[in-house]
Amino acid sequence: MGYTTGLLERQEKLGRPVLVGVVGAGQMGSGLVASICKAPGLTVAAVADIVIDKAESALRNAGRDDVVVAGADLEAAKKALTEGKSVAITDGLKMPELPVDIVVEVSGVPEIAAQIAYTCIAHSKDVALMTVEADITVGVLLSSMANAGNSVYTVMRGDEPVECLKLVEYAEDLGLKVICAGKGKNNVNIHTSVPEDNEADAARKKMNPRMLTEFTDGTKTQLEMAALSNATGIPVEVEGMHGPECNLDELITTLIPKADGGILDWENGPCVEYVTGNVAPGVFAIVKSESDVVTHELDYLKLGHGPYYLFYRPWHIASIEAHLSIGEAVLNRRADFQSRYVCTEVVGRAKFDLEPGTTMEGMGGHHFYGWAIPAEKARELNAIPVGLIQTSKLKVAKKQGEIITYDDLEVDETRPLVAMRRLQDALVTRGMIGA
Repeated sequence: MGYTTGLLERQEKLGRPVLVGVVGAGQMGSGLVASICKAPGLTVAAVADIVIDKAESALRNAGRDDVVVAGADLEAAKKALTEGKSVAITDGLKMPELPVDIVVEVSGVPEIAAQIAYTCIAHSKDVALMTVEADITVGVLLSSMANAGNSVYTVMRGDEPVECLKLVEYAEDLGLKVICAGKGKNNVNIHTSVPEDNEADAARKKMNPRMLTEFTDGTKTQLEMAALSNATGIPVEVEGMHGPECNLDELITTLIPKADGGILDWENGPCVEYVTGNVAPGVFAIVKSESDVVTHELDYLKLGHGPYYLFYRPWHIASIEAHLSIGEAVLNRRADFQSRYVCTEVVGRAKFDLEPGTTMEGMGGHHFYGWAIPAEKARELNAIPVGLIQTSKLKVAKKQGEIITYDDLEVDETRPLVAMRRLQDALVTRGMIGA
């Protein structure tokens, strides 16, 4: 049964569609609001954005002509929703208090995303994130909290980690061995990339230059594949991953063990990886058949010439398909994607030589880029997760390329995200979460 059938049956039974609250009305958020409002059995009942005009516009552009601009007036918002109207509010942290069925976070800001998720779970409200940076920082904590209670916490469909996970799950369900899984990246890493380098391109793409820099300096890819690692328990084989230049027709001969002509050592089994070339915007899983009968069948069905085969999805369509996770959560009470393992950490490496006293910018800025390493090594180094570096003050000089540690920084302990990560680390150390 597809989600549409189930959602429409639910709507007929309850007399209303699934009421969705969206936090964030930027480019991605506005697109998601429009997509949800076109999906049978769903509607966006409320949008929160600190710029209230954006929230209102997102609803009106999606076809809602009944918008009540409630701002900070939560009682007015609740009244409008009970009357079947849509509302625009300013504080996303108040969204769980409204009578919506699920809250969708599209802020793009890890600090906000994590707080939204935490607040929703505390209110036993289902929550779906599009900001993978939050999940890579405190996703193990959030998923364990939700799974222990009555709410669903999930990262949403449409981005590479989730769609790649679906390929991995498909291969495993078929009884095939996963060798390597990952994504295509459409540009090479420029670790010294800064926002000023990307202003013109960002303007053409209608993006924030800092957000674009998170892609060009390689941080985003490191985060996405680390998220896939922590959802599957599949590690990176080398720090930062191999990242070979590799086209689609070369994947099946490149990302396999060295013994069979590839580049993987295969000492620790499968790995997550990325490639540059014409694979983007797709995701892939390289699998191996260990049955002569299955190999013969797959060859006969023109999947390739075994024992290695490529499962490939040539697209991910972000906000357009993100709402599929709403159906999975509401109907099946399951998450599409959660960080379940403490497998890979993304740490910061200095973009340039940094002086003591520097107040560190966040991701996509001038001071550091993300680098995926095994979580065990991160603990040995006392390396700070990349999501916590922002606003901390550097106590020592750091050379270009050096990994930044807790010892190097005066960490801003007032940040809720820091407190959440401290709690996660304590629970992981005690073996209470993080399989």
